[in-house]
Amino acid sequence: MKKNISAFTLSETLVAMVIGLISVVAAFSAYNYYNKSYSSISQKAEISKSAREALSIIAKDLRNTGYIDPNYVAHSPESNRTERTTRLNLLSVSQKRFGGKYGQSDYLQLWYANSSQQSRYITYYLRQYQGGSKDYYLSRSVLLNRHHPRGGNQLIDNELFIPYVEDFQVILKDKDGNVIVPVCSSGCGSVESSQGIGNLVSTPYGQMNLGQANALKVHTAEVYVTIRSPKEVYSKPRKIQIQNGESPHGSNFVISSDKFHRETFFISVHTRNLATPQVQVASSGESISVGTGYNK
Repeated sequence: MKKNISAFTLSETLVAMVIGLISVVAAFSAYNYYNKSYSSISQKAEISKSAREALSIIAKDLRNTGYIDPNYVAHSPESNRTERTTRLNLLSVSQKRFGGKYGQSDYLQLWYANSSQQSRYITYYLRQYQGGSKDYYLSRSVLLNRHHPRGGNQLIDNELFIPYVEDFQVILKDKDGNVIVPVCSSGCGSVESSQGIGNLVSTPYGQMNLGQANALKVHTAEVYVTIRSPKEVYSKPRKIQIQNGESPHGSNFVISSDKFHRETFFISVHTRNLATPQVQVASSGESISVGTGYNK
């Protein structure tokens, strides 16, 4: 008695193998595509998150800059504090100092006394990663009571504040929107020297050099931060030009082709504790408060 045996023919088997192989390749390609897309979106989201959080802290520091507690001069543990000496190091921007990979970035230092017993000296600048890396990050340091006779207390030392920063620019402006340079009291570079930082000028608090006196006029601080993705994002190399701030201030340079994503973030901060606002009194025409006014 014969038995009927069913089986695939050779041609049917080959067709099935081809279809199966196509399905596997398609699934792998789709997975690879979505995995790269997810990685790209994740890196961009992380850049945006770190920039927003960091810029909010920078903005807070700039708003506090120049604040002097009413009891600070009389009760400060720091040495030889007077109305004049408290205003000598309020705010400094050194252009192209510690300039990062492309030699363009700025160095920012600021100061305020948040209580009668404590002042804060804060610095921001680009530092290179250790281990031979060519990349840089934005560093933040906080020193309490910098001018204490026994030295200050280092609260934060070179914190990795924003990773993979390509450019950091700070542009200071007066009430009319004009760029103010130099604004630098210590740690100044060759740019500030060429701008006449050493020239002495008169202020309501006594003589200061030009860089110190200009800090008292600052109305607005504009901050630009350009951040790069940690890993490559694009499939093909791209050339990018970075221009942060108007010429001749700020930066303007070209980065050669690569596959990294870069994004620039910007804030404009009113430095409310530096220049003193002035409002005219309608009845007499005299002004309330002292110093250079905005509402004349």
